Amino acid sequence: RGMEGNLALRTPSLTRRLPALCAVMFGLGAGLEYVMCKTGFYNVTGVKEGQKAASQKAEEEEFWSRVKARREARQAQVTLRTE
Repeated sequence: RGMEGNLALRTPSLTRRLPALCAVMFGLGAGLEYVMCKTGFYNVTGVKEGQKAASQKAEEEEFWSRVKARREARQAQVTLRTE
């Protein structure tokens, strides 16, 4: 069984510690945002996302141009056979 008296482990009071916990978490979040803004994290991320979107668009355009070329080649084969 558990200890009794002055040496007993008390149950922590959540309502008493919650404001301090919120203040600490807010401070850590604010510090992290400050560091991210000062180091240019958001600028770097924006540029990388833009580059990724541009490369995906280029790959997609290349893919559809190959599909169009294949369709035209097939169409040319079909029209040559029927004539």
